[in-house]
Amino acid sequence: MTVHMEKLQKKSAVGKDPKDAYLTAGIGPGLNSNEVCLRRLTHELTERVKELNCLYGISKLVETTDSLEQILQGTVELLPASWQYPDVTCTRIKLRKQQFQTANFKETEWKQVENIIVSGKPFGQVEVYYLEGKIQLDEGPFLREERHLIHAVAERLGTVIARKWAEGKLRSLYQREKRLRERLQTEMESKVDFTRKLVHELKTPLTSLLATSQLLRDETRDKRLAKLAGYVWDSASSLDERVNELHDLVRGELGMLKLKLEPLDLESLLISVREETRALANEASVTVNLEVQRPLPQAYGDASRIRQVLLNLLNNAFIYASGCGAITIRAIPNKADVAVEVQDQGPGISPSEQKCLFQPYHSSASKGKETGGLGIGLALCKMLVELQGGKIWVKNRPGKGASFFFTLPALETMERKFFQSEPG
Repeated sequence: MTVHMEKLQKKSAVGKDPKDAYLTAGIGPGLNSNEVCLRRLTHELTERVKELNCLYGISKLVETTDSLEQILQGTVELLPASWQYPDVTCTRIKLRKQQFQTANFKETEWKQVENIIVSGKPFGQVEVYYLEGKIQLDEGPFLREERHLIHAVAERLGTVIARKWAEGKLRSLYQREKRLRERLQTEMESKVDFTRKLVHELKTPLTSLLATSQLLRDETRDKRLAKLAGYVWDSASSLDERVNELHDLVRGELGMLKLKLEPLDLESLLISVREETRALANEASVTVNLEVQRPLPQAYGDASRIRQVLLNLLNNAFIYASGCGAITIRAIPNKADVAVEVQDQGPGISPSEQKCLFQPYHSSASKGKETGGLGIGLALCKMLVELQGGKIWVKNRPGKGASFFFTLPALETMERKFFQSEPG
């Protein structure tokens, strides 16, 4: 404070500072340099308080007001009180498409202007006008401190506008996401409802058809009728399986498919599936071999769903590799999981087919054969394997067949993860 007063005393002694005349106007002669310095310090402190009050007022507006328009209008009404002559001060904030001003606003030749910068570019201006001429000071009739204040206000407004824009954009994106989510939910519910109705409509006549064809096949003494009834029963059974697969796929896509995960004896399951498909293998003129690399760790999964995956893969092999030698099922232990391979000796799969092989409703063709199905079998296999924590993929051997692989977590791996996740 003492050093500052000494500097002010030197300036006052020279008598060239216009602020001295401004501070002592109307008082008359007789003020010594110390009194002039005291007046100057008091004036600077007062201006500083006004500046802080102004910035604090703007901060309160920002905290308590959501509307950017209200913040800007409130700011122009705060500004006049922070300049030397509030009674003859008017202010305006100009943006690209809007402007906000005090009730007494009028453009005059006595003005201070500062650009509002948003995202590095001029976006508007803060303007302060005097309605009448005043003594010339640092910047016309304005003080240097007032230049600092208008700069601080413009900088603050630039930050506020940028933030409000970001908030507005975020709200818009949120509302859009909400609408999309609601639309998706509606579509999901419609899809579930349609699938439920479709399954019901198909299952009702199928149940009757299966029962009737089986009864006719078992009780008729006419061999020709029994054979025809068997064809009807086989076709109805196949259609029943396709309906079940479609229902499972839709439920899986919607996260509604429930699995029963538990320890399972994979080797016993593979033996059972091989025996179950022996008749189909004979019809396709292929043999099914089983190779198990021991020791085979206990796997973890849903036995009925793994059976479903294996039957799907084997049925595909019977169709596309019919008459092409052997189909081999292999069980291969790894560090953290167990891999199962279904290898055929058919024509293989083209690179273009491999890209979309596991996509829903994609129907593959090979050697001119069309399954005529919905193309959901492999997509369902992928979904079922991944829901159990495994992976599924295919390796092609052009001219020598294809190998489908899928993995299941080993029980030991799942137990280790469980204990590691336990608190404490």
